[in-house]
Amino acid sequence: MLGTVQFGMAYGINNQLGKPAPERIEAILRTAADGGVNVLDTARNYGDSEEQIAAALRKCGLQKHFKIITKIAAFPADLPLSGREAWIEQSITTSLKALQRDQVDGLLFHHESALECMPLLEKLRERGLTRLTGISLDSNQARDIEPLAATQIPGNILDRRFAQYAHRAAEHKGLIFVRSVYLQGLLFKPEKQLHPVFQETLLPVRRKLENLAGEAGLKSAELYFRYLLSNPDFTCILSGVDSPEQLQENLRIVQAGVLPAELLQKIDGIVPEFPEELIRPSSWPR
Repeated sequence: MLGTVQFGMAYGINNQLGKPAPERIEAILRTAADGGVNVLDTARNYGDSEEQIAAALRKCGLQKHFKIITKIAAFPADLPLSGREAWIEQSITTSLKALQRDQVDGLLFHHESALECMPLLEKLRERGLTRLTGISLDSNQARDIEPLAATQIPGNILDRRFAQYAHRAAEHKGLIFVRSVYLQGLLFKPEKQLHPVFQETLLPVRRKLENLAGEAGLKSAELYFRYLLSNPDFTCILSGVDSPEQLQENLRIVQAGVLPAELLQKIDGIVPEFPEELIRPSSWPR
């Protein structure tokens, strides 16, 4: 699954290239299609990502290749409950127009705070506007919800908060889309540029993982990505890129497959259970 937030805005703490030009978006999508990627993740809140996707797919002749998952625009803080159905209707109508489609393959809420509105998404599914519905989770408070048909969760080598939920969902044939593979770039940020909070807590563990990767003859990025590939409960690993070259490297890593059991055991021995505020980007110090 290819994340496309970068198509609509400059995104990521290590993004040095800014929002990509249309030609680069087209090159990324061609590389994705050639490499076997067949799902795009987007949202109304991702700038003009949906419009950029539609234009690039049309230019590349790939309109029928990709499934598309999008998300309802986040509710304004002052939106009353009585206004949510109209807001949802407007959001999906705008998304379908932007994507130049009559139906999306998946429609999610952007945050667990909208869980009580899941029946409203089901109405859209019954009308044929989406094939499946779900939600994107973020905080520990949502880990114990009943499994949904589709769920996007944060997950990486340092963040295992939703592993049990993913297992329960997989047992119910729910789809699990895992985002934040590299913890929004924090796993690669130069040590001197890390906030002091991370230098004191996450950095020592990151160094141990980097050493472990070196001992195994792997680059750190490969260790991090293949760690997620090794979890059979995950349906898709959602990764965004800034260039075709980054995507080609991800595809090379995927071809290498899961990590050996012995290496997984060593990782589990290195990584502790961190407080949520350290591994949840929305809780980070600014």
